[in-house]
Amino acid sequence: MRKIIILCSALFTLSLFAQNTIDSVKVSATRLPVKQYESGKNITILSQRDIQQLPVTTVDELLQYVGGINLNSRGGFGVQSDIGMRGSTFSQVLVLVDNQRINDPLTAHFNSNIPVPLSEIDHIEVVRGSAAASYGADAVGGIIHVKTKTYSALFEEMDYSDISGNIAYGDHNLTLTDVGLHQQRKKFGFSAAMKSARSTGEEYVNPNFTQFGLGDSLYNNYFDLKTYTGALGYRSKRLKLYGRAGFDARDFGTKYFYTENRYDESSELINSYWTQASAIYDNEASATELSASYRNTTDSFTFNPLFSNNFHTTQRLNATLSQRRKVNGINLSYGVQADWQDIVSTDRGDHSLISNGVFLLAHKRVNNWSLNGGLRGEFSEKIGAQFVPQLNVAYRMKNYVLRSSMGRSIRQADFTEQYNFYLRENTPALFSIGNPDLAAESAYTFDIGIDAYISKKLQFTNTVFSRQSSNLIDYTLTNSLDIDNLINLRDSTDYFYAQNIKESFTWGNEFGLKYKDEYLWGLINANVNYTYINTTTPDSVVSKYIANHPVHNINGSVNATIKGFGLNIGGAYITRNADAIGDINGEIQPNYALLNAKLSYTAKDFPVSVYIDVRNILNTQYQEILGANMPQRWILGGIRWNIKHIKAEMPRS
Repeated sequence: MRKIIILCSALFTLSLFAQNTIDSVKVSATRLPVKQYESGKNITILSQRDIQQLPVTTVDELLQYVGGINLNSRGGFGVQSDIGMRGSTFSQVLVLVDNQRINDPLTAHFNSNIPVPLSEIDHIEVVRGSAAASYGADAVGGIIHVKTKTYSALFEEMDYSDISGNIAYGDHNLTLTDVGLHQQRKKFGFSAAMKSARSTGEEYVNPNFTQFGLGDSLYNNYFDLKTYTGALGYRSKRLKLYGRAGFDARDFGTKYFYTENRYDESSELINSYWTQASAIYDNEASATELSASYRNTTDSFTFNPLFSNNFHTTQRLNATLSQRRKVNGINLSYGVQADWQDIVSTDRGDHSLISNGVFLLAHKRVNNWSLNGGLRGEFSEKIGAQFVPQLNVAYRMKNYVLRSSMGRSIRQADFTEQYNFYLRENTPALFSIGNPDLAAESAYTFDIGIDAYISKKLQFTNTVFSRQSSNLIDYTLTNSLDIDNLINLRDSTDYFYAQNIKESFTWGNEFGLKYKDEYLWGLINANVNYTYINTTTPDSVVSKYIANHPVHNINGSVNATIKGFGLNIGGAYITRNADAIGDINGEIQPNYALLNAKLSYTAKDFPVSVYIDVRNILNTQYQEILGANMPQRWILGGIRWNIKHIKAEMPRS
């Protein structure tokens, strides 16, 4: 840590003598579009070029190379990942697609099931730290905001068409397909995309069989994932209309994904339907937007073929009416939001929840200062009335930006945390069980940082952050004798019981360095990130997810192109709190290294490339969730293309 601080100080000194190269890209860290350096937040923008270069096929794989993100994955190629930010739990990150939330009300384990293929994504904004006043009170750790091509084109002036895709084959009968078509004319635009990832999976010795004589002697972590989506857009000088629909289907093995039970021979089938629409009217004096989204998810979970399945159907309807305008030099955004969640379940019961919110956001520039403030009121039967303030400040001087952010966030328990195994009789030991009396989480976040644009080639960023949480929800090892609001448990038996932990404190540091340069022989760009996270809770608490994040995480990538050849290398070195359960061959190692690489060739003046992708070159055997084996070395090869045609307007006579 001391070496990192010394390095940051040296780079800061160098930056004072460099030219001004601050990026002026606009972001939506709040509902008010502001330049990135004015936001007061630590933000990373992942472009379509980043997506194409790196050895990735899904959004969660892409996030592995971003500082401040803590992923706990249960498989490769997008099977399932818990996304945390700055040490947050996976339930405390808000995931958006074109300004609309896609978080699933059943469980946040599904939040990485983003229903948009990579071929349809224009860029992704990663906003670290509390952003609860803007998009939702539960944005505790931050926001992952996916912007699609059709939606982004509404705010551009060019007409163009592009066809992009990726087809690959690999070990363990892996087939990958991700293709998309997008066209934008003067007024109308449309897109269509599909993604498929399928494999028989790696084969493992079944500890249930060797230790207890249960199940088969071997098992495979197979997966079959499919996503389809389409969108329409209309743009004129005043009016913009946008609509999208999609379907996501997932069939995969889930052995030890959620339990550490000897009878676990589980698999899962998830079907999700999703649609959203927006209408924006801009008359220069103000811009009014009405947007809504609906998601329906059906989950069929088979714990063991000898037992009956659990079926869950959830719905979420979210709508927002907002307006932006400028008053006395202050940019304002204000509006109302309504959110309805519903579940029909064989083991959780039938429940619903309605939440409503109002918000006011403001942005003001004063000389070199940029001030961003917000206040949100959140109302529901579970939490009553809660208020969420936010303040972000940025100060620009030549080529560096000093920034700070502070705010509150709250999060209500999802249906699994409240009602898991609510209706089941004689629940087995060590299962995660819900608590219908959970209070809402509350967290106060503060950070301070610097962004230094040393030159057009080199930039660095460093942020120190902290979060004080109360009533934090997690599953803690509890004996049934100490549980008085459930009657379906075995006597004197231990369970992971959802509870409000009185308090926790998280702090850490995010450091990032980027380099980019062009040479006669090609282009090279590289980045390296170091994230340190420390979480403390009362000594007597043994929880499941709160501190299940990397302590030290060094990650990054190097991309080089030489006369049509491309070499892309990415990896990470991670240290964690070690843990082990011998009965299921579960082991979280104290440290491990991962390395991925892709070698490609693109013919001159022909935007089609062939490539070989090698995942986990070091063949590291590791787990991020106890018992859930991550992929070992995996080789695949394929063809990728990105054909884009921009219509040039002829000069008028």
